[in-house]
Amino acid sequence: MALGENIRKLREEAQLTQQQLAERLYVSRQTISRWESGTRCPDLITAKKLAMELQISLDELISDEEIKNMEDMKSLYFWRRPQWEERQRLKDCKDRLYRVLNVVGTIYLTILIFFSYQLKERPPIWCTITGFGIVAVIWILICIVDKKMEGCI
Repeated sequence: MALGENIRKLREEAQLTQQQLAERLYVSRQTISRWESGTRCPDLITAKKLAMELQISLDELISDEEIKNMEDMKSLYFWRRPQWEERQRLKDCKDRLYRVLNVVGTIYLTILIFFSYQLKERPPIWCTITGFGIVAVIWILICIVDKKMEGCI
């Protein structure tokens, strides 16, 4: 059921006319009519006031499915799905990898500056190879996490 249909149905169940509901929400009757016809939608604050006036939750007002029991209600919360939790876990992992990458880059830059300005010579090749190797491994891990995150959508 669309939002407009929900508004009309709930208004009628509350035995209110469009004019009465409009007066309670401090909007015009035409605004209520537009909401019910689907040509306009209430803003979030007005939708919350509308839900309170009709003595329902905002979820019930905007839901396009009829909720029969609490289990149906839980299924509407996409952020509680296992896929969402897995995606959040992977996002945290990716954030940690970026922090490690930042630390490795900072350490390498510090070594480079130390060798260049303090010792007046180039850093040893093993230092450069090790730094690039670590960065490459971290980027590969980030790519793997990205691929896994795509599977969680």
